[in-house]
Amino acid sequence: MRPVLLLAFALFTAQAFAEPVCVADFARSHGLATSRDAASGRDILKGGSTVVLAPGMSIALVDGRAVALSEEIRVENGRTVMSAEDASKLASCIHEGGERQPPPYEPPPTPEPGPAPGPRKTPIVKQTPTVEKKPGRFKTIVIDPGHGGVHTGGKGAKGTMEKDITLDVALQVRDILAEQGIKVIMTRDTDRNLSPEVREDLRKRVELTERTKPDFFLSIHVNWAENKGAQGFEVYYPRAGSEGSASERETGRKVAESIRKTFADRFDTPDRGVKEAGFYVIKNAPCAATLVELEFVSNPAGERNLREESYRKRLAVAVADAVLAQSRK
Repeated sequence: MRPVLLLAFALFTAQAFAEPVCVADFARSHGLATSRDAASGRDILKGGSTVVLAPGMSIALVDGRAVALSEEIRVENGRTVMSAEDASKLASCIHEGGERQPPPYEPPPTPEPGPAPGPRKTPIVKQTPTVEKKPGRFKTIVIDPGHGGVHTGGKGAKGTMEKDITLDVALQVRDILAEQGIKVIMTRDTDRNLSPEVREDLRKRVELTERTKPDFFLSIHVNWAENKGAQGFEVYYPRAGSEGSASERETGRKVAESIRKTFADRFDTPDRGVKEAGFYVIKNAPCAATLVELEFVSNPAGERNLREESYRKRLAVAVADAVLAQSRK
């Protein structure tokens, strides 16, 4: 075989069998800070350049420019990864940040409180909300447990995955609201994705909402940040220009404020406030909509709390109470 062909074959073989590159490791090596869009599951790397990567997509955005990748971005064991070839390609397209990221934070060992929740198919123990039972204006509500299936969402140091926490809490909220006579429709009630591609998965959640014509849409998420010190809850409603009417947007804001106040009264964790956002599911929902970020699974204390069944039940009751209280105004 000719030397040139041998070299080409060697390079091809090296790339074909190279280990995939973790996006977080890639970011650190190039001085880029990493964050995750809670609603879409996209990883956003910022520094000298801005890189946007989405699981299921074979295109990356580098400073707003589309870069074709040889393979789809995927999630393995809770980590977003790409091929070594694509990592090399992106490295040649970016301007590195001014300072390198520190090594990953390793929390001190703590006693295991118990296994992370798995997917549920049967109702869990119901808990009566604190508000009095009476009819409200929300007759039908769509509850959207964030992520699911191949879209794991954020992952804590102990392996706690966002998709499991959101499903567990959402099912409990469903049971409480159903007890109060509200028709509840779930975008998912098992550990599944609606599509392997992130954008299509989100679109199908909105399509379900359009078909069922609910009075309110509630999306439940768990937060994640590269900064392990980030902690607390925050609640979002659609920003101006979203699909819902001005009055529906205002209703979303009021529910968000009701959740914020209820959480602030019942939990000893930072109140990060109520904010406007253009997250796909609440931006395109054809009704009043709110998205709640329960806590940071990337924070050691936050993850420890989220792994506790009693804490998740408290979260569910607080969300349900806040929604019911606003429904009855």
